[in-house]
Amino acid sequence: MTTRSKVMAFAGFGLAAAVGISGCGSSSGGSGDSGSGSDNGGGTPKDKVVSAFQALNDSSNAGFTLKLDSSVADIEKINAAQDADDKIDASDQQAIEKVLAGKVTMNMSAPDGKTFGDLTKESTANQDAQALLKDPAALEAALKGQGSFAMSVVLDESGLFEFVTKDGVVYVRADVDKIAELAEQNASALESQLGQLPPVIATPVQKLLDGEWVSLDLIATVKILDEQGVLDQLPTETVSPTVDEAKVQAFIDSLSASFEADATVTEIDGGDQGDGYQVTVPAKKIATSVQDDLIAVVGQESADDIRDSIQEMPDKDVNVEVFVKDDKLSGINLDLIQFLDKPVEDATFAVNLGVDANAGAVQVPGNATAVDVKGIFNLIPADSLAGLAGGSAGL
Repeated sequence: MTTRSKVMAFAGFGLAAAVGISGCGSSSGGSGDSGSGSDNGGGTPKDKVVSAFQALNDSSNAGFTLKLDSSVADIEKINAAQDADDKIDASDQQAIEKVLAGKVTMNMSAPDGKTFGDLTKESTANQDAQALLKDPAALEAALKGQGSFAMSVVLDESGLFEFVTKDGVVYVRADVDKIAELAEQNASALESQLGQLPPVIATPVQKLLDGEWVSLDLIATVKILDEQGVLDQLPTETVSPTVDEAKVQAFIDSLSASFEADATVTEIDGGDQGDGYQVTVPAKKIATSVQDDLIAVVGQESADDIRDSIQEMPDKDVNVEVFVKDDKLSGINLDLIQFLDKPVEDATFAVNLGVDANAGAVQVPGNATAVDVKGIFNLIPADSLAGLAGGSAGL
């Protein structure tokens, strides 16, 4: 397994460790705890971490900022210490350096009257994607029941790409010139071809090129497909895997029980992020204990791959730092150096997730140019739409 794949695999599990401990229940407290420290409101360090995650679970709005914490000098230092086969090449190093100058901000809102905890429970419901496509009313209810989400990719403090979705409508804005520059392309070539496109297509494309908001109504799109008779020609048999809610819940229960028994939480200096806690998880031990329930969820065809991946995991702890301010989750830090075959001292290479538990609700842009979906479909001959649906039925 290469250094890159190890970092990605264990980083994902490490973050799951921090989140998974929230399922242990705040009434637990004795098992797996260490470190007493000051008593800010009572409870052990594990209780306080669990309580902070539970508070987020019980809320309806939250903001997040994801960024890579390191420097060019630290990346070079870390890379120099690795074996030849594990070193990253120049192109990868340049990509990492670009990431260091950026961040991703996210904002989430649950539907009115619901919390994130409600959404987590409902996400395991057995909803077949293809069945929803054939039932526009059910699709509309499902999309509106997902809440709202906004994301912005920021580079050098400038918005590179922005995305908002609410009630089945998607809003997009991008700095096309900057994206083209990063990709070593020229956006002017695309702009020069707009005159060859019908206005119904050229107008929203021009707005995107000008850095303005464009919106697409997914619900309206599906309804138009229904009116055109395209949905009736979709295959009746499902092609998407269904989710067994009972198996998913069994996996969650197994994971929570394993964290409860084996995770430890100790107090650390939280600095300006509030109270700091280090969550320590024996990754391989926990992964081994839940592998059967995981296989039950994803299917027996993946059993060998899952067991092999877990077997290859090093038998060592994963540490995740969790920060709590005013009894609310304020951040998560995952040190990626701990996953390297040759860790480097006095260097920083970590994933930081800042959490704003007091964020406001997701706001949609009010000046977006709506894509005229019906106008675009009117450009397509009816027999072509029917042929398209018929072709998909044969897949």
